[in-house]
Amino acid sequence: MEQKNQFTKVKIIAAASLIIFGAISRYLLKDLPNVETITAVSLLAGSLLGGVWTLVVGLVTVALSDIFIGNSSILLYTWSAWAVMGVFGWLLCKRKKRAFWHSLELTGMGFLGNMFFYLWTNFGVWQEGWLYPGNFQGLLASYVAGLPFLKMQLIGTAVIVPLVSLVAILAWKYLPVRKNLKVFSVTQRIK
Repeated sequence: MEQKNQFTKVKIIAAASLIIFGAISRYLLKDLPNVETITAVSLLAGSLLGGVWTLVVGLVTVALSDIFIGNSSILLYTWSAWAVMGVFGWLLCKRKKRAFWHSLELTGMGFLGNMFFYLWTNFGVWQEGWLYPGNFQGLLASYVAGLPFLKMQLIGTAVIVPLVSLVAILAWKYLPVRKNLKVFSVTQRIK
């Protein structure tokens, strides 16, 4: 039975793998607005790893990729939205991890997360006050202007989340290395 410690070697390796995959693939997809892998890695971190990884994986992924891609003045809104995306995955943490079905569950959560991301970040654009008037019509205009980005994000989620999560869940379940890694304390040296 898997130990509950959130700092098992396998969880650290899995989190690092998700972060590296998420950051590199986000960079490679940078020319496709709002088509990204942070949704998938954040959901997987919450669902498979839980604990602090629910928030850390998405935040570190976006921080690393933002070094090369950059971000906008709504950085706090986008970063917090990625953290919340991990929480959407965490809501499925106790579910059975039957690969195909769980990847579909994660995709559904990805769509919900996309809607949250759209509502939250477009609110942030409106709240800044320099692009849209500070009234209801300005807020509505911000949401209307964000629809093409939402469309691309939903398409990306429909393709990327099931593929990435299916591979990740199968690896999580069947890779023999998982059975050989033991829990180590934070103070113990990693060899």
